Amino acid sequence: MGPAELGEQDAIDNLDLMVQVAEKYYLEQLTQAQIAELCNISRSTISRLLSRAREEGIVRIQIIRPQSRHAGLEQQLCLRYKLEDAVVVSAQPSPTQPDEIRHLVGRVAAPFVDSLLKPQSVVGVGRGRTLAEMTYALSRFASPRNMTLVQLLGDIDIHPSHSRGTEITRILCEGYQSAGFFLNAPALISDRQLAQLLLNSAGIQQVSRLYNLLNLALVGIGTLHNSPLVLAGLLEEPEIQRLAAAGAVGDICGHFYTLDGDPVDDAYPGASIGISWEQLRLCPQLLVVASGLEKAAPILGLLRTQMVNVLVTDEQTASRVVRDDRDSSGWALPSTPQM
Repeated sequence: MGPAELGEQDAIDNLDLMVQVAEKYYLEQLTQAQIAELCNISRSTISRLLSRAREEGIVRIQIIRPQSRHAGLEQQLCLRYKLEDAVVVSAQPSPTQPDEIRHLVGRVAAPFVDSLLKPQSVVGVGRGRTLAEMTYALSRFASPRNMTLVQLLGDIDIHPSHSRGTEITRILCEGYQSAGFFLNAPALISDRQLAQLLLNSAGIQQVSRLYNLLNLALVGIGTLHNSPLVLAGLLEEPEIQRLAAAGAVGDICGHFYTLDGDPVDDAYPGASIGISWEQLRLCPQLLVVASGLEKAAPILGLLRTQMVNVLVTDEQTASRVVRDDRDSSGWALPSTPQM
């Protein structure tokens, strides 16, 4: 039975017709009058079908408030730390919840990061909550790129989490229709000898060989006391205390470093399973994604290593990084207006 043979109420209750009308109106951008003529039903029925589609959740309308990037802070960060680029997300009014900030940073940064994902490239993938948000936002831009995506750190724990390296790598593989290489191992192993045996195994070696071929790495960073490594129970309190005593403020791919950017992996009795510190340093383009004031010290320490090429963060965190660095080292740059 075609639309012309349906009564008005039957037409409104027809799910297939509702979807067809919604697609023509919202995707093909036909007018209600044009759709009414095509379907041979009244314009009022088209209007009711569209209303019903929204009520049933078939059509979801989301209004995105335009967000801007803070050009002044981006320029300061690039000049001070010799970055290729920086994405500092500025929003008014500013979000107050960490999840909101991470979501906002991920969404605003996604178009920029998508432009860096080149066909035939080898891309390393880390872990982190803001990185995960950006990964979801990238799905709007994803197209087949025939890349090789490789996980940079073993899984944090056995519990489901959208911020795990495996999950982020999988989403990027599906969105960009690219090959993926995964690390089926823990992120940290407390026995260094055992960790080395695992690093030398055939499966891990197959993945780790790709670390020397990276064109780009997308990574998050963790704090010392509230990182996924700690929350997952991979770091015990004595180990945390030893790292803190050595001056550790955060980690990148399971490697710990100080506020001055010095690696302090020796303070941990074991080893991380994944990319090495030296391989991170040699990566041609290291893009770091982190947001929230608790990440200011880890970001500053990592910037001081001069291994970061691109930084993605929020305005409040970037301001804290600039202020803390100025206070501790006395450097200053002319202020530049926000654009």
